[in-house]
This record gives sequence, C-alpha cells and structure tokens, in this order.
Amino acid sequence: MIYNGFGFLVAVITFGSCLAANFLLDQQFGEGYYSSNLWAIGIALLIGGVISSAVGFMLKKRTDRIVVDEQTGERLVLNLSRHSFFFFPMHWAGIVIALLGIGCTIADLFIDLA
Repeated sequence: MIYNGFGFLVAVITFGSCLAANFLLDQQFGEGYYSSNLWAIGIALLIGGVISSAVGFMLKKRTDRIVVDEQTGERLVLNLSRHSFFFFPMHWAGIVIALLGIGCTIADLFIDLA
C-alpha cells in the first residue's frame, strides 16, 4: 500500500494542479506551451505541493477516536491523524513536491529544452 488514510490526496491534488496548469497555459499560449516550458511544470508542482501540504497539516490536527466493540467490549483507538503517501507523512510529501517544483523552476533558468 503506497498511502495511508487520506494520503492518496497528495497524488490527486498534484495531478489536478498539473492538469489545470497544462489546460490553462495551452489554452492561453497555444498547444504544447506547458510541455515545452519547465518553469510551468515547476509552478504547477509547487502549487500542488503547497496545497497538499496544507491539507496534510489540517488533517494532522484530527484527534484519535475510541471505538468499543459491542461483542467483546474491547476498546480500540483509531488514529485519525496519520495520513501518508509513499511512507512520508502527507504534510512532508507536499513539501517535497513543492521543493521539486522550485527545483524545476530554477533549472529552467539554466536548461534550454528547445
């Protein structure tokens, strides 16, 4: 399993931000603009990472829930604050993606994809 709790939202949010940036930039500047500009991909990753991290920090604030099994009377504690993606806590995974976006944006200054 590559995610725990709502950790899958990291992939969904990041993919959504990249898809939206691709659609908007290609619509505005012509077909293939997003793919040919590394800074655009970097900004999309940065936005997706920041949103993922913010959602991760909000979900981290959730408290544990105690559930009692009716048949055995056993008390179980459900941890509602653990959300991970590829074994990274969701809020850290978002920060890693945002840093990758910053790296792509900076790399665009030095690399010509022409």
